Amino acid sequence: MLEASGIVASRKFSGYYWSHNDSGNPNFIYLMDSTGKGLKEVEIKGAINRDWEDISLFVEKNGSSTLFIGDFGDNNSAWPFCTLYWVTEPDINSIPVFSSTTSSSITFTLPDGARDIECMLVDQNTKDVFLISKRDAKKRLYKISASQLVTSQRVMAEFIQELSFSIPISADNAIAKAAYITSGTISPDNTEIVVKSYTNLFYWRRNPGETIPQALNRPAKSIDYLLEPQGEAVGFKSSGNGFITLSESVNGIMPHVYEYLKK
Repeated sequence: MLEASGIVASRKFSGYYWSHNDSGNPNFIYLMDSTGKGLKEVEIKGAINRDWEDISLFVEKNGSSTLFIGDFGDNNSAWPFCTLYWVTEPDINSIPVFSSTTSSSITFTLPDGARDIECMLVDQNTKDVFLISKRDAKKRLYKISASQLVTSQRVMAEFIQELSFSIPISADNAIAKAAYITSGTISPDNTEIVVKSYTNLFYWRRNPGETIPQALNRPAKSIDYLLEPQGEAVGFKSSGNGFITLSESVNGIMPHVYEYLKK
């Protein structure tokens, strides 16, 4: 897997992670252990990997886990709609090395026109899905409510607000690219948020009763980040005591899994 663009920890199978490649690759998700060793491949039937850019997980009331896969990469802001797929997390103890599962999906549009998106946050209480735009100077936050997650429907995401973090200090392309938002994750207990750009990790601890938009509207704390070749994935550990990051392979540099633990 050389173009990893998202990663999420299994809550049911501690120490294991799901990841995926981005544009033009097969419609598969990949199971790996905490060292990054690939273990199993699962085809997502009914899905096309136009440009998968992030993956998240939600624990249902019955104890099962739902994996969300965001097909919303759009480098040229040209696609008329995006797709959100979801599947019930496979039982890693019973599936073979190569298996498949059938997806549900919605297509959605943005109220202010097409945009490139690589960051998805799923509220662990409400199941609402939040998306952060990648390239805008002031990043834009959108919401797909849980009530809109009705398979085969076409919906309009809600624009929530502009965000005041990861604003480039210059319009120079190289400097602006460093501020692109590439992934995001919410802790299993729903109290912590991490959003990453190519060069930074932004962190919030939610106050009691605070919504995700309210938290993101506050200044972020910066976490020391070991620069990766093209870091596009971040995911909390299932224990909640830290998170991991993963990069795409660039110029033959093989990616590594990096672990960040709470101090």
